[in-house]
Amino acid sequence: MSYTVGESVSGTVSGVTDYGAFVKLGDGSTGMIHISKLSRDFVSDIHSVIKKGDSVTATVISLDNNKIALSLIGDSFNKRDQGFSPRRQSVQKTDFESMLSSFKSASDERLSHIPREKRKRR
Repeated sequence: MSYTVGESVSGTVSGVTDYGAFVKLGDGSTGMIHISKLSRDFVSDIHSVIKKGDSVTATVISLDNNKIALSLIGDSFNKRDQGFSPRRQSVQKTDFESMLSSFKSASDERLSHIPREKRKRR
């Protein structure tokens, strides 16, 4: 069976590695879901998201030399990857800037307790 990009496919997880999960599709072919395509959130432990034997419905995001790349996130994520949603990227930038600002504040607070003479200069 041939697949097309954007098509929804069902299968069973046949293996999980540190970088993604392999899915056995209905026609016997195998597709892979990269760890970055499992969730919109950061995935630190892939085994907390997906396990061998799980049934999944994924979207085909690319086909290259009989390799099928899949995603559990959906079409909106794929469009954002291709640059169709600059609004979403600016939201992420703002979130990063606020995290950086809070980190800098916390760091400055910790450093304020160390006498200036004892701080190493690089």
